[in-house]
Amino acid sequence: MKEDVINWIPQREPFVFIDAIEDVNETHAVTRLSISADCPLVQNGVLPLAGLMENAAQTCAVRAGWVQKQQGDAVKKGYIGAVKEMAVSRFPRVGETLRTEANLIQEVMNISLIECTIRIEDEVIATTTLKLATIEE
Repeated sequence: MKEDVINWIPQREPFVFIDAIEDVNETHAVTRLSISADCPLVQNGVLPLAGLMENAAQTCAVRAGWVQKQQGDAVKKGYIGAVKEMAVSRFPRVGETLRTEANLIQEVMNISLIECTIRIEDEVIATTTLKLATIEE
């Protein structure tokens, strides 16, 4: 449920690009997102690159939020510092459901390197590696 998701990420409606958290631990997160026509980035019935990127980044944020809460901290804001090799075979359409997996490659202080895979059922539609930074407020 989106109400549960917002406990783990700093984003708020209408810019939440995760419907449910399937799995999360210190190195891994898996989320789901059903593409709806009222999604703020959907254009002509399709979620474009910016939406895929935001979904991947928020899946990474779920992992970071989980770690922060385990340490007794509040969920911190984060920023995409770099995108490496974003490959997209197709863009999802309204009515399809994304399953996004984020796996930590390396973490140094507040910088994380995370590999993301976005699927629709068994089809991989996008992959990327993100460098993310969390900040203290």
